[in-house]
Amino acid sequence: MTAAARAAPDRRRRMIGAVRAACQRQGLADDDRRALQAEITGKASLADMDVADLGRVLDRLNRGRHGGEPRAVAGKVRALWWTLYWLGAVDDPNDRALDAFVRRQAGVDALRFLDHRQAHAVIEALKGWAAREGVAWDVAHDPLADRRAVVAALWERLRTTAADTLETALLAAAGTPAPTDARQWDAAIRALGKRWRREAGRR
Repeated sequence: MTAAARAAPDRRRRMIGAVRAACQRQGLADDDRRALQAEITGKASLADMDVADLGRVLDRLNRGRHGGEPRAVAGKVRALWWTLYWLGAVDDPNDRALDAFVRRQAGVDALRFLDHRQAHAVIEALKGWAAREGVAWDVAHDPLADRRAVVAALWERLRTTAADTLETALLAAAGTPAPTDARQWDAAIRALGKRWRREAGRR
């Protein structure tokens, strides 16, 4: 065995430790860390990642904070705001409208100024709003569970206005009858959300 081959497991262990340390510094909870990892690599677990995957995760984490709040958490706030847009609960999905919501909720001028405590409160407010719009959040520690819950809520709205099956809708949206990664679920959410907003606009 070459010296490089012997060093590879040690390097991987060090990188896993570096990812965990960076998440701890940024106040990133395990669920948010797994969601970020799935977004970047398609793999939610550090155990499934090779050195290249770990490097991509570290690069993202080391870009620093979005203002006062870690980028991954800011991304989660934006994803929830877009969820409400696809559900028809808000009319403007852009940052200006989101910042106005943040201002009302947390008393700071924009998303980038949230600290960890404020960000958590904003996330819970947005999730509560989405729940009132029909999203049944799953408590499972699965980074795809939230996406599945949003798809289910959108489909429930479309079920009474569309004749095709959920499988057909997902096939058209994500290129597969059973989305298997975050990108495919996000594609399904966008496609079903656009469709719901068109259907709702006809009423």
